Amino acid sequence: MHILMCNDDGILAPGLRRLADYLSQFHRITVVAPATEQSAKSHALTTENPLKLDAFSEDTSNPRLYALTGTPADCMKFALSYLLVDDMPDMVVSGINHGFNLGSDVLYSGTVSAAMESCFFGIPGLALSVERYSDTRGNEMHPFIGDLIHTIFEKHQFSGLLNVNFPKDGLCDWEHFKIVRQGLQTYSNIIDARVNSRGQDYYWLAGNLDHGKEAFPTDVEYARKGYITGVTLTWKQQNDEDMETLENILKES
Repeated sequence: MHILMCNDDGILAPGLRRLADYLSQFHRITVVAPATEQSAKSHALTTENPLKLDAFSEDTSNPRLYALTGTPADCMKFALSYLLVDDMPDMVVSGINHGFNLGSDVLYSGTVSAAMESCFFGIPGLALSVERYSDTRGNEMHPFIGDLIHTIFEKHQFSGLLNVNFPKDGLCDWEHFKIVRQGLQTYSNIIDARVNSRGQDYYWLAGNLDHGKEAFPTDVEYARKGYITGVTLTWKQQNDEDMETLENILKES
């Protein structure tokens, strides 16, 4: 397969580069990633400044590497609507991201947003994150990721978007992989207010994760138990239940 890869940690991130090297043993890999870290950029697009592309490899290399001075979504739109328009990929892989992208936090994730761009082009997508990345953990994850791509996307022709999160340690196999529902991540103490040496106020956006219990098993819950979690996603945010509620309100008014 021809796989397009991206991330939000930037072109130099080991999670991206080492996975690209591993997958290039079995597939043709093109990487178009941000030139600098773009974490938590979600689906942000660069519209007020020009984008610049730098090649990190020869055109005949595998993996073929490019860095774009933009966000993850910029990278994907550039690749899928311009750079690869005559050589479209069979799927998109985003990651491996350093840090979980679980539950409702995917709304902020540049890694997940990069993978989600595949939906707009009718291409399958896979977002990959790990609680804490290390080269050792990457080596443990790579064979399972390769098998996941082969089984789900090649053998069974899955055409959607899958968001996968790995714990920081533990076995990487099918017995420890769960397809679950998307959970809710809530935080407290989100603003960390401080005063600098000149007496000026400044603020860090931080927060402590609250671990609430949901009514059904979710990726948030299973990740805490040490499982690899998979959640199918889509760009569509329409709430069908609330649509029905409003339709009934209008009928009664």
